[in-house]
Amino acid sequence: MISRRLLRIKVIKELYGHVVANSSMNVTEKELILSIEKTYEQYKYLFCFLPMLQEYAQEKIDKGRQKYLPTEAEKNPNTKFINNKLVKQISENRELMTFMSKNSLFVAEAKSIIGKMYANMATKDYFLSYMNNPDTSFSEDKKLVINILTEEFENFEDLYSMLEEQSIYWTDEPEFVVSVIIRTVTKIKENTGFNLMPLYKNEDDAEFAIRLFRHAVNNFKKYNELIDLYTPSWDIERIAMMDALILVTGISELMEFPSIPVKVTLDEYIELSHYYGTPSSGVFINGVLDKLVEYFEKNGLMKKHGKGLIKS
Repeated sequence: MISRRLLRIKVIKELYGHVVANSSMNVTEKELILSIEKTYEQYKYLFCFLPMLQEYAQEKIDKGRQKYLPTEAEKNPNTKFINNKLVKQISENRELMTFMSKNSLFVAEAKSIIGKMYANMATKDYFLSYMNNPDTSFSEDKKLVINILTEEFENFEDLYSMLEEQSIYWTDEPEFVVSVIIRTVTKIKENTGFNLMPLYKNEDDAEFAIRLFRHAVNNFKKYNELIDLYTPSWDIERIAMMDALILVTGISELMEFPSIPVKVTLDEYIELSHYYGTPSSGVFINGVLDKLVEYFEKNGLMKKHGKGLIKS
C-alpha cells in the first residue's frame, strides 16, 4: 500500500527530527515506524467513512418515515444509495469491522462530520444522476463510490481539519491515502469479498525505510562533508536544511541500495525537492547529485547490480 516515495518522505522528516532534536537513533527509528503504521491506520479510518455515509442515509430515511405527517418523498424514499452493493461489501469487511469496533472514539469523531459530508454529496450532479438512474448494476455502484472518494474526500476541508486534530501523523497524507482507497475499490468484484491492501507491497519495501534511515544517520557527517566539497561556492551552513537532508537521504539511497537504478533515485529526490525545498532546490539538488554520482562511479564507490544497472 505505502509507496516508496512516501517512505522516502518519512525518512527525510524523521532525519530532520533526529538532527534538530538530537534524539537517539533508537528513539527516532521507533518514531519512523510509528509514522508508517499511522498511515495504514488512516487508510482503514477513511475507508470506514463509506459505510458510515450509508448508515447516515438509512437513519435519515427512517426519521423521515417516522414523522407524524411525512411528505410523499419521505413515505417513498429513494433507497438506491442505502442499497449500494459495493458499500455494503465494504461494511462487511472483517478487518474494517474490527478496526471500527476497536476505535470507537475515531468513529464517533467521524460521525460529527458525516452529516455535513452527506449534505454536500446529496446536492452534487454525480450523486443526483446516480440516484435517478434506473441502472442498479455493481459497476454503477462502484462508479458512485469512486466519485464520492474523488469529489468529497479529496476536497472536504472539514475532513482535513478533523484528521489534523485526530493525529499529528495524518496531516500530510490524506490525498495519498484516498488514492490508495480508490485503487482498492477499483479492484473489488461483486459478491467476492475483498482484502485491504497490505501495508507493504513486499519484504523489500518493509526494510527500505529502516535501512535508508540508518544509513543516512550513520553517514550524516561524512555526506555533509561531501556536499560541502561539491558546493565550493556555498557554505554548508547556508544550504537550506531541507536541501541538505534531501541530499543526504538521496546519497544514502545511491550507496545503500545497489538494485535501485541511479536515475530512479535522482528523479525521486529532485521531485521531492520541489515540494519540500526552496524554489531553487530542484536545480541545486540535481546539480549536486549529478556531480556526486560522477565522483562515485569514477572512484568505484557505488556498486549497482540487477535492475540497478539500468541507465534509463
